[in-house]
Amino acid sequence: MAKQTKGSIGSQQGYNRLVSEFGRQGTATATAVQTAAGTPGSTLPPVSDAAPFVANAVLDKVLVLALVALACGIGSAFLKVSVGWAFVAMLASAGCYFIGFFKPNAARITAPLYAVLIGIALGVLSGFYSHGSATVVPLAIAGTTAVFFATLFMYRTGIVRVSTSFVRATMIAGIGLIVAMLVAFIVGMHASAGHQSLLYIIIFGYLYLVVGVMSLFVDIAYLYQAEQAGVSKQGEWFGAQMVLASMVMIYLALLTIFGGNR
Repeated sequence: MAKQTKGSIGSQQGYNRLVSEFGRQGTATATAVQTAAGTPGSTLPPVSDAAPFVANAVLDKVLVLALVALACGIGSAFLKVSVGWAFVAMLASAGCYFIGFFKPNAARITAPLYAVLIGIALGVLSGFYSHGSATVVPLAIAGTTAVFFATLFMYRTGIVRVSTSFVRATMIAGIGLIVAMLVAFIVGMHASAGHQSLLYIIIFGYLYLVVGVMSLFVDIAYLYQAEQAGVSKQGEWFGAQMVLASMVMIYLALLTIFGGNR
């Protein structure tokens, strides 16, 4: 099982962790089979009694996590959770994400916790946008759902092929986004309110959306690569956490676009 050497930074490292942490089952057996067959280095699949990683099962887990986040978001808005607690929830969600990222075996715990905590934080944030227009949040939720299924459809049908060039472009776009955010922060301090609003929507809305969709394509591609690599089923929660994070990114971008200068 070869590690990925190119791609967006987060997705590349995530795929490598899937292979290194969950792809060890059956490695020794596969080597023995290849040696016995007299064809070392052949493409014989690993033989193991461990349950295999299934990309579609990961997507099912993503759906569950998304519904959990949505329910927690609605609950936090209904209970009128304070901004302070929402900020704590956001920091805690980031902590859960990084724990799951650097300790993939913990993802079966951190992924649901991440969904709960980010849902609470997004519920409060969404409340600010809904004060200006009641349609903003439903549009952002519907848009995120549509983007997810459209991305999945275009990848599965081959309309969009996630080649090495594509993942390299995703990495470059991600770096460009970070630079644009820094520029927006510096320029925004000296710009008028109207220019600040326009700059914010362009960078944190449209550019953020483009990078989010590209990252989602790469994440989905890596799920199917992990399936082909013979990764064990234990890695599915890790993959689901990665995809959910890309969906959160897309939701925030759509919330900014539909919310306008609010």
